[in-house]
Amino acid sequence: MDVNSIDDWVSSNTFATIDEKYIENSYDILRSLKKSKNLTIGIVIPTLEEENTIGNILDILIQLKKHTQLLDDIMVIDGGSNDNTLNICYSYADDIRLIHEKNVLTKYDSHKGKGNQLWKGLYSCNTDIIIYMDSDLKLFNEMLVVRLIEPLLSTEHIKFVKGYYGMNPSSDGRVTEICARPLINLLYPELAGFIQPLSGEYAGFANILEKITYSSGYGVEMKILIEIYEKFGINCMGQVNLLKKEHTHQSLAVLTKMSHAIIKTMLFRKLDKNSKLNENVVILKNCTPLLGETVKMRTKQHVHCNNVGTPMKNEMLKYCILDDIELPPIEYIISIGL
Repeated sequence: MDVNSIDDWVSSNTFATIDEKYIENSYDILRSLKKSKNLTIGIVIPTLEEENTIGNILDILIQLKKHTQLLDDIMVIDGGSNDNTLNICYSYADDIRLIHEKNVLTKYDSHKGKGNQLWKGLYSCNTDIIIYMDSDLKLFNEMLVVRLIEPLLSTEHIKFVKGYYGMNPSSDGRVTEICARPLINLLYPELAGFIQPLSGEYAGFANILEKITYSSGYGVEMKILIEIYEKFGINCMGQVNLLKKEHTHQSLAVLTKMSHAIIKTMLFRKLDKNSKLNENVVILKNCTPLLGETVKMRTKQHVHCNNVGTPMKNEMLKYCILDDIELPPIEYIISIGL
């Protein structure tokens, strides 16, 4: 690992936050840059049973679009919500586009999952810049979007930017620190400068994102980082401080599934094709998750992101099948006319 090169990358490709004292001036500058470069910007929000947060996020985004003209498209792509999420989104029908994951690219066997939603959202969003934003953010504010846009508009070399949340340990994801970062250090040390590689808030130029493969499940954030790095290099990638994040957490059993997807995504690119790994079967502890205001549980059919599993003969364990797959570049999908 070349520590000096990582240090240099962090120094040159990490962007501080816009000074909120000059927020209106910042809007003017960004709006002028967007117009002079003749760019359009869309935001893609994957949802899956996020009735407690999606309304507030949409309220803020719609006002941002109207007030600043920085956004051209607000898209929600839903993965099959069974709570009140869809009804809330329908109430914003005049200002957003609601896309159902199951209705996009129906001829392609893409498998359910967060990555599948992001991939289909990219296909459905016809803008030059794509912003991805999680839908479970409790402290959402317009500056999260503005800060992601700024490096893409104000520089010529940054084509993809990842959000991170200060340097407060309480904002660091459990899977990030215990699973992803150790693997990055071992397998992709050039990416070790990313403070929060699994952050769900990031943005990039569509002509970059359309050339990379996605993963259908929770390995998608790591997949995107690796793909862009390998195909376009680290110098076109950046990160920006989004200050603070508060969202609901997954139960521990779900983190087992999430970690499995991330490890699979990273290892399978490095191992010989003849290497035999258990790809899809995940053994879980047969425990009841502790639920509350900070822990979410999705309904039973969403196997990849809840505590559900098939009972085994013993009482201590259960198992589930996670059939995440690689999704081809959207550029390819368009070229074959799907």
